[in-house]
Amino acid sequence: MFKVKAPKSKKLKLQELLNITDSQNYQYVLTMDKSLSEPHKINILFSEKDINEVKKLIGLMLKTEDVSFQVYDEYGQKQLTSSLIDYFIVEEDDLIVFSGTSKYYIKMKLYEIEEMVQEINFIRVSKYAVVNINQIEYIKPAMNSKLTLLMKNGHSLEVNRRYYKNFKKTLNI
Repeated sequence: MFKVKAPKSKKLKLQELLNITDSQNYQYVLTMDKSLSEPHKINILFSEKDINEVKKLIGLMLKTEDVSFQVYDEYGQKQLTSSLIDYFIVEEDDLIVFSGTSKYYIKMKLYEIEEMVQEINFIRVSKYAVVNINQIEYIKPAMNSKLTLLMKNGHSLEVNRRYYKNFKKTLNI
């Protein structure tokens, strides 16, 4: 979604201050140098004193951004927006997308999905699943520092120990 453009000596510090990483498929260029702006992209030019305001703006943009995915099922292909997705899960060698009672397949890797949606209310809960936190109905403690998630579509998923602390921190629980 974003790409920070700055001299190498300043780029890492700027990314750290803005709390973002560069995306391969980006729409927005963030820079403090007008000569580094790119044609055919949305360029956000700002001064150092405005970093906090830019950070707030990025946060708002990320929370409202909806990502589209090309999914398929037995009827063919269709576009599905992230706000309609309950969760992504790996079953055998397939990456499956659940949206309500519908089940779709997607030709991507789970880590690619996670990178695309991590800033828009999705969180990794296990080695095999990424969940839309807006689609969680209930969170129930389970044995051995795990949690069970009951999704609005009636399915249940487990938050593994490895992802437990990050999940609780993200949801402030």
